[in-house]
Formats: sequence, C-alpha cells, structure tokens
Amino acid sequence: MPAVLVSVACSALATGVIVYVADRASTPPALIAPFVLGGVGPLFGAAGQWLPSFVHPFAFALLTAATRPRDASPACDACLAWWAVNVIFETGQHPQLRLLRGTFDVGDILAATLGAIAAAVVIRLVRRLEAHHVP
Repeated sequence: MPAVLVSVACSALATGVIVYVADRASTPPALIAPFVLGGVGPLFGAAGQWLPSFVHPFAFALLTAATRPRDASPACDACLAWWAVNVIFETGQHPQLRLLRGTFDVGDILAATLGAIAAAVVIRLVRRLEAHHVP
C-alpha cells in the first residue's frame, strides 16, 4: 500500500508543480518550450486557479497514510488534518483577518475539501485492494 499511495501522491505533487511552472510564472520558464505555451493561454485553464489547493491536502494525506502501519486505523484523520491546515491558511488570507499575504478564495476551500475527500477515497480503495491481496 505505501508504494501506491506514494506514487499517486508524487504524481499529484508533480501536477501541482507544473501548474506553478506553466500557469503561474510571470514569464514562461526556460525549460518549457515557448511553442508549448505560446498563445494557448494557461496550460490548465481555469482549473489551474484551484488545482494546487486540491493537490496539497490530497497528496500530503496520502503521504501521511503511507507512513502509517498497515494495521493502523483508517487514515481519515490525516485527511482531516491536512484539510484543516489548508482551510486555516486560506482563512488567514481573508481581508478581515489579514494574517497572511495572499488572496482569500472560497474556491480554494472547496478544492481543499474535495482534495481531502478524494484522498480518503483513494486510501480506502487502496486498503481494500491490499486486504484482498495480502496473505
């Protein structure tokens, strides 16, 4: 199970990095050929605005679950903890609080919620598959 969770988490994190490199950089990075991005607009479109907020709790909950023993209780607490971290930081960007620099976006809270739920589903599926294949 840990290998599957780590693989999925790393793939998700790589996607998040690509969002920042391709869509959020002020100028296209030298490693991305200009013809790939030239005139097309953001690589991830509108999803690039909230995708990192989805990826963060999703990937880190999977990585946390991968470190837990096989017989540990379901890792939903990891999903909840990473969701809470994201919501706290997003809330800290709210104009009335101004605890953090950045822009508050309810869409980011929704994306973090969906990311945590998706992580819980993946963890549950992987554990079920493991239970059927481990002697």
